[in-house]
Amino acid sequence: MNTNELKQAITEDLKRLKHLDIDIIPAKTYYTGLLKLAFNAFWKLGLVLFLSLLYVYLTYTEPHALMNEVYWGTSKTQPSYGEHIQKALFLATGITLIATLLLTPTLNSYYLIHYHLKDKLKTGDLLISKLHNFAWLFFGAFILFSILFASYAEPDAMFLFEIIALVLSAVVTYFVMGMEFNRVGLSLLLTGIGGLLSKNEKSTL
Repeated sequence: MNTNELKQAITEDLKRLKHLDIDIIPAKTYYTGLLKLAFNAFWKLGLVLFLSLLYVYLTYTEPHALMNEVYWGTSKTQPSYGEHIQKALFLATGITLIATLLLTPTLNSYYLIHYHLKDKLKTGDLLISKLHNFAWLFFGAFILFSILFASYAEPDAMFLFEIIALVLSAVVTYFVMGMEFNRVGLSLLLTGIGGLLSKNEKSTL
C-alpha cells in the first residue's frame, strides 16, 4: 500500500467508523481470547524477571561477608541454589501478576480492535501489524533494561529496578508508537477507534 492508497484507506475508514455497529462478543470467546493474551504476556515477562532475579541472587556477593572471610577466616552460610530459585520465582511471580493486571486494559483494547475491526477496516491488517511490532518493542526494551539493571543492582533493590524497567519500557513504547502513528497518519484513526469503543462501553452499561 503506497502513500496515496494509505491516505485514501484512512479517510474511508474514518467515515466507516461513524456508521459502524459493534457486535456483542460471546462471553466464552471474549474471556478465552483475553486470557490467552494475558497468559502470553505473563509467561514472557515472568521468564525475563525470573532469569534476571536469579542471576543477581546467584552472582551477588555481599561486601561485608567477603571482607570477613578474607580477614577473619569466617564466612556466612550462603543460601542454596534451591533457595535462590525459590526466592526468584516467588518475587518474579508477584511482579508479573501486578504487571499483567496493569497491562489488562491495553490487552483488552488490542483484543477489541482485532475482533471488531481487523476485517472491517481497510487499514485493519496494517493496524494490527503495527500493534504487534510495538508489543515486541515493549518486550525487547524490558529485556534490555532488565539485563542492564541485573548487571549492577543488589538483590534487595531488584524489585524496585524491575518495576522501573517495566515503566521505562512502557514509556519508550508509548513514545515510539506515537511518533510512528503520526508518521503514517494512523493517529486520527486510533482516536476514532477509541471513541467508538468508549461509546460502545457506555451503551452496554
